[in-house]
Amino acid sequence: MTEGREIIRNLKGLHIKPAGAMSRVALGYPCTVYLKVREYEVNAKSVLGLLSAQVKCGEEVTIICNGEREEEALAELLTGIRCGFGMVE
Repeated sequence: MTEGREIIRNLKGLHIKPAGAMSRVALGYPCTVYLKVREYEVNAKSVLGLLSAQVKCGEEVTIICNGEREEEALAELLTGIRCGFGMVE
């Protein structure tokens, strides 16, 4: 299991477009991927799960990956978060 933390930079938080992009990245890996913010821990492969966490701009999230290719998945997800999945308003 590996995990990393990053700050959400999207001005509107983790809304539908970046949540969809995050989910697509997570789905590309065979490991389990969870996003943890405040008291929520959701499946990062689920767009609805990500949206249900209601992540706001400036909040710190933890990405937790467990399984095959977990380190690759974590690195790509943290990079995506850092650049707002190309959607920083």
